[in-house]
Amino acid sequence: MESILQVRPEPCSRKEWFYMQRIELRDFLRYQFLSSPEFSPNGKKAAFVVSQCDEGTDGYRSFIHLYDCESGESTRLTGGGKEKQFVWLDDRTLLFSGLRDKALQEKNAAGEPWTAFYSLSIDGGEAQEYMRVPAKVLNFVPVTADLFALLCAFQNDRKNPHDYEGAEKEAVLKELQKEKDYWVCDEIPFRHNGPGFHNGTRARLYLFDRRDGSMKPVSDPWQQVEFIRTKENEILFTAMHFYKERRMGLSTGVYLYDIPSGKTAELVAEDLYRLRFCDYMGDGVVFAGSDMKSWGPNENPHFFRVSREGKLTRMAENQESACNSVGSDCRYGGGADFRCEGDAVYFLSTQGGNAVVMRAHADGSIETLTPANGTVDSFDVHGGELLYVGMKGDRLQELYTFKEGREERRTGFNEWVQTDRTLSTPERFTFQSEGNTIEGYVIKPVGFDPAKKYPAVLDIHGGHKCAYGPVFYHEMQLWANEGWFVIFCNPRGSDGGGNTFAEIIDRYGEIDYVDIMNFTDECIARYPQIDTAKMAVTGGSYGGYMTNWVIGHTDRFCCAASQRSISNFFSEFGTADTGYYFPLKQFVGSNPWDHTDRYWFHSPLAYANRCKTPTLFIHSEEDYRCPLQEGIQMFTALKFHQVDARLVVFRGENHELSRGGKPSHRERRLSEITGWFRHYLNG
Repeated sequence: MESILQVRPEPCSRKEWFYMQRIELRDFLRYQFLSSPEFSPNGKKAAFVVSQCDEGTDGYRSFIHLYDCESGESTRLTGGGKEKQFVWLDDRTLLFSGLRDKALQEKNAAGEPWTAFYSLSIDGGEAQEYMRVPAKVLNFVPVTADLFALLCAFQNDRKNPHDYEGAEKEAVLKELQKEKDYWVCDEIPFRHNGPGFHNGTRARLYLFDRRDGSMKPVSDPWQQVEFIRTKENEILFTAMHFYKERRMGLSTGVYLYDIPSGKTAELVAEDLYRLRFCDYMGDGVVFAGSDMKSWGPNENPHFFRVSREGKLTRMAENQESACNSVGSDCRYGGGADFRCEGDAVYFLSTQGGNAVVMRAHADGSIETLTPANGTVDSFDVHGGELLYVGMKGDRLQELYTFKEGREERRTGFNEWVQTDRTLSTPERFTFQSEGNTIEGYVIKPVGFDPAKKYPAVLDIHGGHKCAYGPVFYHEMQLWANEGWFVIFCNPRGSDGGGNTFAEIIDRYGEIDYVDIMNFTDECIARYPQIDTAKMAVTGGSYGGYMTNWVIGHTDRFCCAASQRSISNFFSEFGTADTGYYFPLKQFVGSNPWDHTDRYWFHSPLAYANRCKTPTLFIHSEEDYRCPLQEGIQMFTALKFHQVDARLVVFRGENHELSRGGKPSHRERRLSEITGWFRHYLNG
C-alpha cells in the first residue's frame, strides 16, 4: 500500500481509488494555508504565516513560523493563534501586532482604538510587549528601532476618544456607541466589501515614536494612503484624495516625507497613474502603473522610474498581467506580489492558468523566472534567491525556494491530502473560438471508467479579469469525488493573455458567452463520457453574472448555482461598493438615464422570462461588491416565471464567503451547492 499511496498515477487510478479515502466536504477544515513569506535582513532566516480553520471559534487561527534557509527546516514560533502581521526588527527579532492585554481588548470593544505590538526573539523565549499605539493600525514599517511609519484608520468628522480625559472621554465613547446604530453618508463610495460602511474613513500615515508614544500625522486627512516604504530618515508613500464631489479618485500620487524637516515632496501627481506597486530603487523610486487610457481600468501596468526631483522615465514596457489572478478556494492570508532588489523589480504575473514570478530590469528587459506549473501566491527575494508560497500540481499551498534556476518544495503541511485522499488531476487543452486560442481544463471523475457516462459541472471564474488554472480547488475535487466531470476555461475577458484578450468592455455576455459555450461543446467532443442530459453550471461574482446570463440564453443545463452574482446593471450602478464607477467604465461614456437600452441589454434579469433551468442562488448579506438585491431580483424573477429556485443568504458574510467566511458557513454553502447538484445530476 505504501507504494500505491506515494506513487500515484494521474489521474487517480481505479485500483488506487479503492485504497484511498475520497475527498470529503469537511476536509477543508484540516487544510493549512500559508502566506506572507519574508526573509530576515541577512537572508539566513525567513518567517511566514500558517493559518487553519478553527471550529471552536468558527474562525481561523494563524501562527508565525520560522524557516531556516540553510537547513531547510521550519518551526512554529507563536502560539496565540492571531499572529498574522509581522516585520523583522533585526536578524534575530520579529515584531508582530496583536491584542493580548484584556484591558486593551475591553477598551477596543468600548470604541477606544488601540493596537499592541510584541517582539519575539527567534532564539527562544516569550513574546514581550514592545509598544502600544492609540489607533487601529492597518500596516506598519520600521524606520528605526524606535520610529515607525504607521498606516492607521482615521475618521474625519468624528471625535477621537484619545483626545479627551475623564468624564469627557466617557461622553465621547457613549456618543460613538450610539453612532453604531446609524450611518451618515455624503461621499461615494461610502462602504466597501469587508470593511463595511466607512464614510469619511481614511488610511492615514503617521510617524510614531515609541519612546514617548507620540503620533505625528504625515498624510492629509482626506488622503487614502496605499503603499508605504521607509529608508534612512524618510518615508515613501502613495496616496489618493477624494475630489470636491467627495468621491474617490482612481489615480494615485507618489510622495516622499523627510523626517528631520517634516516636509513632504510630491514626486508624481495624483491625476496621472493608477499604481500597483511603489518602492525605492537606487537613488530614486520605481513604480508599476497604468494611465488607463488605452485599455481602461483593467490595463496591465508599465514600470516607471522617478528621480527625487520628480523626473519621470518609463523603465520597461509591459503587456503582461502584474498579479496572481488564478482562483482557488484554498488560500487565506496575503503577502507581497511585488518586490524590488538592486536594479530589478520582481512581480507576480498570470500566464494562462499559471502565476509566475517575473523580473523587470532597469534596461527595459523582462524575464520569467519560476516555472509555469501552478501558482506563486506571495513571495520574497534576497540576493536573487526566491522564497514563496505556491500551489504546484495537485498540491495545496507549501513553501518553495527558487535558486539558480531550480525550484524546490520545502514544507509538507498538507502532505496528507496527497497520500490519503483521491484526487483527479486537471487535464489542460486549447482550442479555437472565433479565431482566438482559449485555454480549458477538465477534471475527470475519480475512478473514471471510459465505458461509462458521467454528469458534468461547468464552473465559470470570477473577475472578469481573473483566471482558472490547474491548481488545487477543494470544491472541484469534491465534485470529482462525487463522480462528476468538472470543466472550466479562460474565455476572452480573462487574465493571463494580455490586454487585448482581457478586453470585454461593452461586450459582457457576448464574446465571453460564445467562448464558454464553444468550450462546453469542445469538452463534449473530446470527452464523450459526459452525459449531456446531466450538466450543471455555476460560478461566483462575474461567474455568477455569467451563470445568470447562461440560464437566460440556453436550457442545455439541467441545474445551476449562481453565487454572489450581478443580475441588473441599473441596481448595481447605485448600490455596489465601487459606487457608479464600475458600470461607467464597463459601458464607456454611458449612464442609466441616457443609455437605458444598453444597461438593460447587458443585464441577465432582462432575459429571466426565458429561464427554464432550476437555479440555486447563494448570497451574503454584507456583500457590497455584488449586493444582496442582485441575487434576490433574479431569484424573484425565476419564481415569478414558475422556475424551481432556492435562495440561501448568509448573515454576517461578504463577497469572500467561499474563501474566508466562517468555517461553518463555508461548509453550509458547499453543502447547499453539492446537494442541489446531486438532486438534479444524480436523479
